Amino acid sequence: MKSYGATIKAIRKSKGLLLKELVDEQLSLSLLSQFENEKTTISCERFHLLLDKLEVRFDEFQLLQTGQTHSIKQAEIRSYVVAMGPVSRLEELEALEAKYQKLLLYHQQHYSLELDHLLQLFRFDFLMKQDILSGLPTLAAYEKYSDCLFGARQYLLNTDTWGVYELRLFARVSVSMEAPLLWRCLQLAMKKSDQFSKLSGNQDILYETFATVFSVFCFFKKTDYAEKTLRLWRKRVSREEHIQEAVFLPFYEGWVAWLKKEDRAEACMDQTLNFLEMLGLTGKLAEYQELKQLVLNDNFPGILLNDPLLSE
Repeated sequence: MKSYGATIKAIRKSKGLLLKELVDEQLSLSLLSQFENEKTTISCERFHLLLDKLEVRFDEFQLLQTGQTHSIKQAEIRSYVVAMGPVSRLEELEALEAKYQKLLLYHQQHYSLELDHLLQLFRFDFLMKQDILSGLPTLAAYEKYSDCLFGARQYLLNTDTWGVYELRLFARVSVSMEAPLLWRCLQLAMKKSDQFSKLSGNQDILYETFATVFSVFCFFKKTDYAEKTLRLWRKRVSREEHIQEAVFLPFYEGWVAWLKKEDRAEACMDQTLNFLEMLGLTGKLAEYQELKQLVLNDNFPGILLNDPLLSE
């Protein structure tokens, strides 16, 4: 792994920039030279100023520096997430518990707010899987262990400003919320995240949150709340003229129609499938064809969660 200074030097040279071109009142030629050659460090403020000058985002810098898209903490989390996926027998839970304890030890040595919340989520998932594999109905297991995520839910309710992290967390813990609280939190999410919604990428994360919350209401057969969520979702898409998101709305309208036992359910879903086919989006088309069959056969297994860390 390269040092921060060596990585900055490599980026600067790759862009054909001279050291003196980065100099200003905060970054002297001497300081920059010493930093690039690993003879000194610089403050966070100066480091981010340097990234701005080089037109490099921190996640891009991290990839160039480590060769990884995930930090060490995220790599530990991914290791656990990968192990979660294939568990289908009670005997396999012992190995998963060992990984959980390893992650817990890492957290005790390297505190992280995200890892604190994820450990709650992982414990919820573990206990739920344990009971489901022992014969408890899925919905009963969800309800039995929802208090495992009490701390994460309280954090969201007590945080005044929601950025990307809070929206991701909300989606992750939404399945543990009762319908009235989930609806209230969705409205809070829209209000509290407005400040950051204009930043690149943040708008799409809010739309992903709509999909997750909608799927939770559908999973628990809370038709009224699913319909209210769809109306709120459609209103935002219309206001922002978000064409890409509009393509998928007929599918979700069909999902609500299916919950209401209306004959038009499949026809609505097919509108989205036809759009995807015309656009040549074969991956998304296959994904939504499979989702359609799960919904219409009442086999939808959980929630829709587009989370780079948990579903990659």
